[in-house]
Amino acid sequence: MILVRYVLKELIGPFLAALFGITFLFVVDFLVKILDNVLSKGLPASTVLEIFALNLAWMLSLSIPMAVLVASLMAFGRLSGDQEITACKAAGVSPLSLMRPVLLVSMLISVLMVVFNNWVLPEANHRSVELMNAVSRKKPHVFIDAGRLITQFPDVQLWVNRIDPVTGTLYGIQIFEMEKKGAPRIVYADSATMEYEDNGATLMLRLRSGETHMTDADNPENYFRIRYFSQDLAMKNVDDRLERRSRSYRSDREMPIEMMTEVVEDAEKRYGEYREQALEKRLNTLVELRDHAVGDSIIPETMESGTKIDSIQRRRSLQRLRVQEIAALRTTERLYGRMETELKRKAQYTVEIHKKYSTGFACFIFILIGAPLGIMARKGGIGTGILYSLAFFVIYWICLIGGENMADRLLIDPVLAMWASNIIIGTFGIFITIAMVRDRFSGDSRFFRVLRAIGGFFKKIFGIFTRRIG
Repeated sequence: MILVRYVLKELIGPFLAALFGITFLFVVDFLVKILDNVLSKGLPASTVLEIFALNLAWMLSLSIPMAVLVASLMAFGRLSGDQEITACKAAGVSPLSLMRPVLLVSMLISVLMVVFNNWVLPEANHRSVELMNAVSRKKPHVFIDAGRLITQFPDVQLWVNRIDPVTGTLYGIQIFEMEKKGAPRIVYADSATMEYEDNGATLMLRLRSGETHMTDADNPENYFRIRYFSQDLAMKNVDDRLERRSRSYRSDREMPIEMMTEVVEDAEKRYGEYREQALEKRLNTLVELRDHAVGDSIIPETMESGTKIDSIQRRRSLQRLRVQEIAALRTTERLYGRMETELKRKAQYTVEIHKKYSTGFACFIFILIGAPLGIMARKGGIGTGILYSLAFFVIYWICLIGGENMADRLLIDPVLAMWASNIIIGTFGIFITIAMVRDRFSGDSRFFRVLRAIGGFFKKIFGIFTRRIG
């Protein structure tokens, strides 16, 4: 029991240090991306802290598994480097006995991570989106970036090719203004300036040299193209106050498993309905083609005995048959397209369901990698721990993200896509754990000479990069 407490105590320090360091990197990256836009809004400090707290959820979901890997590598590497593992072996205590309590704790962390990913993370993401939407409605012009579609304005989408950094003039503007009925109105302009009116409630775009394209809402066949030299476009309901609005819609990243399961079941139900409709339509089409092939539409009855078939009437019948066949095929194609859409929707949400489980149990998988690797490599420095952890974490996330993209395109099964990274990393971890227990690989073996050479290579790169920054 004393040895168990000693090993767990050795893990606490590296885990907290790694968790703080990794989360700090995520925070810095997040602040660099949104700080200018958020600060330009003139938000109170409490709102800025709320934005940070809500986004801290997804940072922790990534940093905790990685911190577990770093802590296991560093703790067991130090025990091995100080010959404490050798002393335990001499006392009859196998390294696997030292790993058991750590594996149990990692299993507990994995369960807690699944609960966190299922309940805390989706709700935090949902509230973060609501808050950022409210922030975007407060002085939304600060979100205007060149080369990006801007959707923060009410009922208006904006595209800008270039922004003058000195004057703030917009160049190469395309505006898609959604109408209540009919097609959207599309406005093009060579340049524009921005001004606030009505005490900041309206953003006025002063457009110069452009065209307006629109259709008649009452008669869509009427199309208008209006050229102008100067035109003002008012974007109303753009208030300077921070007004929060409830948002009923949730994306897959904002749903717990229970809600996503309902979406998957609905997609399966719709897929079955479309499939039945497609089969029924195809069967009806075949029956109609058969009836036309043997009926009067192709071979009409003759007027008198011996009269020849009217070739014009026959050709017209064939043309009508062809039109009906094309219409039936297009309807069937639309049904197959809807079937594919439902399959993709099912795959998308199935991926997110199993991602919550697989990323949570990554903590347990990383112990299988970190503990034996730290013991057998005999390197307990923070640099080695971070380098090895980064390498395995990159491999893990490449497999996870690659599997997610392939599953969304219906190339592989979503369940396999989300668990493939755990299976690959876990298999390697079991392999080196067995090798460690059997003492098949010593610290001077070829396997670990290569491993140390790779680690030395990355250390040199890290050192060069650090010196250049300094």
